[in-house]
Amino acid sequence: MSNYFKKFPKVLYLFGDEITPVAFQNLSKSSNYIKNISDEISTYIEYEIKDFERPDSLSQQLYGTSEYDWTFFMMNDPIMEQGWPLALQDLYQLSTTELHKDWTCKIEYEYYTADSVSKSISTKYPVGQTVSVNGKSLIVKSKNIQLGEISVYSPNYSVDSDFTAAGGLISYTDSDNVVIENNLVSTVKESFGTYEYRNSQGDPIDYLYFPLYNEQGVDIQVVVTPKIAITNLDKLIEDNDKLKKIRIIKKELIGNVVGKYKSILGNQ
Repeated sequence: MSNYFKKFPKVLYLFGDEITPVAFQNLSKSSNYIKNISDEISTYIEYEIKDFERPDSLSQQLYGTSEYDWTFFMMNDPIMEQGWPLALQDLYQLSTTELHKDWTCKIEYEYYTADSVSKSISTKYPVGQTVSVNGKSLIVKSKNIQLGEISVYSPNYSVDSDFTAAGGLISYTDSDNVVIENNLVSTVKESFGTYEYRNSQGDPIDYLYFPLYNEQGVDIQVVVTPKIAITNLDKLIEDNDKLKKIRIIKKELIGNVVGKYKSILGNQ
């Protein structure tokens, strides 16, 4: 990043889950600067960031100097707030080793009554419960009752751990010494667990993996066809792709914009 951000006054920020505030440049000031130079930046072009492009290298490519990399952030709130988009392989690595590094058990669709489904999914497999997944001891991290998926983790996790499998069984013994178990469709890396289902237009749909019975015992769930499963990794890629579409100041305007920006900063 260029030295331009050093010109911003500092304020105290809390980053992520940190509890100790850090003195950092007040980037919110940029909105005031942008308004003051709105005449010069009202004409821009759309650009899509390519994999492995960095702010400094893109600035060098577009303007002949890396010193204007900060303008990309000032022009685009999403990357100002969320950061520069990642290359696809880096995004995959981030998902599988950090954000979604655990495993998701997909419960097999079974024709229970609505009541027994509720009991087997919502009140069973409590978070923190040690369960057996295909003979491996894992711990329940979370569950998606609507989609019939249970996320589990290993207390002895390593990047080489692999509990993926087709089919199988998840089970545990409850406090009454009753064995609770369900057949599995599969166990997958959490990256490939379901984020949501969408219709053919890309709109999210309500979907229950189990039947929804009325008092007469008839399944009244409205089935949307086709229903497209969007995985956690799909959603991460989708959000990252949105960050790639940015507005950049035209080359013929950049000198004037930066000059006026310096002037405004000098008067703060």
